[in-house]
Amino acid sequence: CYKQISNCDGTISDCTYVLEVEPENVKALVRRAQAFEAVEKYRYALQDVKQVLSMPFNSIGRVNYELCNGLQHRLNRVVAQLKKG
Repeated sequence: CYKQISNCDGTISDCTYVLEVEPENVKALVRRAQAFEAVEKYRYALQDVKQVLSMPFNSIGRVNYELCNGLQHRLNRVVAQLKKG
């Protein structure tokens, strides 16, 4: 819901709550990673993406795998650029 109206802080908060109860909830991890990226918290986004990609493929599905794989590459580039200053 929050994601649709660009309330990234609300999305992060809601997804974090879900993840406290279900630490491997793929939907919550993906949405929170996207929200972290939107508020420029790239390292947190990368942590969530890496957690999803470490799960068995059949539990995350092709769509989430491809989404997270692309997101991981994009975030790695951003983090590398930020390190260069």
